[in-house]
Amino acid sequence: MKVVLNNGQCKLTIPKELAEEKGWGPGTKIRFVEDLEGNIFLKAVELKPVDKKAAASKKPKKKK
Repeated sequence: MKVVLNNGQCKLTIPKELAEEKGWGPGTKIRFVEDLEGNIFLKAVELKPVDKKAAASKKPKKKK
């Protein structure tokens, strides 16, 4: 793997074979997890679907 600096951020290239094996594609959110021994693991972040009705009820109402 290779780390590059791009617009002030470090970016890591994941091998295509690994991404395909894990089912990761463009837009997949990946989290880095470190254990107590310092090993680093990559985990895909599960995004919860948004309940549009619940989200709409939480928005502050505009004053007239």
